[in-house]
Amino acid sequence: MYQHKSGHGKFTPCTVISIRCMPGQAVLFQVLLDNGVMRDKLPSHALLTRSEIPNPDLPFHYLQIWNSFSYNFTLLKYNYLPNAPVSVFMKDKTWMDGNYFATINWGANDMNTDMSYAEDPTEHKSHHIILLANGQIALQPNNRIKWVEASFVTKPFPEKPDYLVNDKEWNCETTEKWATDDNDKMYYANQ
Repeated sequence: MYQHKSGHGKFTPCTVISIRCMPGQAVLFQVLLDNGVMRDKLPSHALLTRSEIPNPDLPFHYLQIWNSFSYNFTLLKYNYLPNAPVSVFMKDKTWMDGNYFATINWGANDMNTDMSYAEDPTEHKSHHIILLANGQIALQPNNRIKWVEASFVTKPFPEKPDYLVNDKEWNCETTEKWATDDNDKMYYANQ
């Protein structure tokens, strides 16, 4: 609230109103304060889920390790994983417990936008919003999260999974084609 000059350790109740994403910057949040003030451009480490200093108090670059990949994104909440317990692998190689909240998925709706990493299959990463047990909010990619879903996840998490990055772009119209008919019938004769 005061450009890091004062106010550390003081808490103001708020509601998150929107998310702002700009390539090359951390995801930023806009909040409505309980006194009617609207504040914007707050990184995730400025927000807490409870009014106490987190222990440990992780720096912002632990909470979000990748900048925004695009101006364009979709905010999703996976219904299969509502509030799912997770563990996040932090920069200091420790695991922090938390719960899944939502996912920022990058993509374009404007072909004039330079999407670079957002649409490169080897670089694209979702930002899962995780409410950490210490009260902080993390935005982390798939490869730093252990998911717990009691009705399906029954095997132990591998110490270090050796899966490879999916580097293929899949296009179902680049293989041998079937032909449509040149008439007004709904179903094709050669289906």
